[in-house]
Amino acid sequence: MTGESERARSRSEEIADAAVPVFLRFGLRKTSMDDLAQAAGLSRQGLYLHFKNKQEIFQAGLQRLVAQTRAAVARELARADLSTHERLLAAFAAAHGPAATATSAEVGELLTATSELGESLLRDLECFVIDAVADVLRAEGASQRTPGLRAEDLAYQLLSVAAGVKTLHTIPPEDRTRHMQAAISLVLGPAE
Repeated sequence: MTGESERARSRSEEIADAAVPVFLRFGLRKTSMDDLAQAAGLSRQGLYLHFKNKQEIFQAGLQRLVAQTRAAVARELARADLSTHERLLAAFAAAHGPAATATSAEVGELLTATSELGESLLRDLECFVIDAVADVLRAEGASQRTPGLRAEDLAYQLLSVAAGVKTLHTIPPEDRTRHMQAAISLVLGPAE
């Protein structure tokens, strides 16, 4: 790859990274190309040199967000300085990333857009999280505590709880960690 094409790819990645918080703040429909250009430090015309429309920027931002999320989950699960409970809690927090602080209306619209534009990306991310968490649970012997359930089943249940904790209106954001800790303790036993 030539230096010029590498710079163009790098600039496109910077634009995509800058777009994610804008989409989370305003949603896909209300985000304008001017909003995205401003966030990226470009003119609107400069933005069109890299992307042909808002949906293309959304797709690129989603790809970047998924890649960053995968890396963050793997990093948290690999931490040797934390207990297994703490690693799992940190991994689920990383899995939800910036979307965890968006309002439910924004998240709903973005999930709809994502299902249209990037469903396979999210499915791959979920599979990655389930497989990575299952590896940790298997190493901790979690399946032995729950006969008849495989580590993958337990990981899927934890991911489901994490998603539910994030989206239920009855759980305030400050209580999400406590509820996730309870779910992890149900699978692994109480934290030591």
